[in-house]
Amino acid sequence: MTLVEVFVVIGVVAILFLLLLPATTSRGRPAHLIPCLNNQKQIGFALHTFAADNNGHFPPQLSITNEGSMEFIRSNSTALHFRTLSNYVGGSRSVWHCPADQSKQPLPNKSPLSDRNLSYFISVDATPALANAIHTGDRNLQVAGQPVAPGLFILTTNAAIAWTRDMHKLKRNFVWVGCGNVLFVDGHVLANQVDLAASAQRQGLATNRLAIP
Repeated sequence: MTLVEVFVVIGVVAILFLLLLPATTSRGRPAHLIPCLNNQKQIGFALHTFAADNNGHFPPQLSITNEGSMEFIRSNSTALHFRTLSNYVGGSRSVWHCPADQSKQPLPNKSPLSDRNLSYFISVDATPALANAIHTGDRNLQVAGQPVAPGLFILTTNAAIAWTRDMHKLKRNFVWVGCGNVLFVDGHVLANQVDLAASAQRQGLATNRLAIP
């Protein structure tokens, strides 16, 4: 082969690779997960910006008199924790709702955020020092095969925690399984996270209370 022919072959291979890449990516990360993934990245940035403005404290560690949500921990309203971030998400109202969440509704204009518009849970025990702790995530959780009810849920390291298929699912070994996104305190997000129990064991927390909408 001449040098020109070698370059032509390389070019054809490169074009084929680029054409096949979207299909490969979509199998590895279902499209319905991506908007929720981006929402949680934005929420994570808002949480850390809030902490930077408040001496390293996330909203549940601060009293409402200091713009936090500590008094709301036992209120059974997850939205009250996220409302503290309204000024940190750039006015976005779509960030709270995952398009794949058919049980929740997008936040209407000029309406305050409520649990019926919220697709994500939040930890009330996470602090900036706990880098591996679960911070937020898609709300479609289950334990021992039973969906987690709205309210304050205590996640332990030995809990049989997993995902329902209500919001997200993907095919593993020809079987549809539930999946979801998890945001950790250090800011990284795991998409397609199927083994949620393993993440719970790596938190550095014996228990982590999650406010479920």
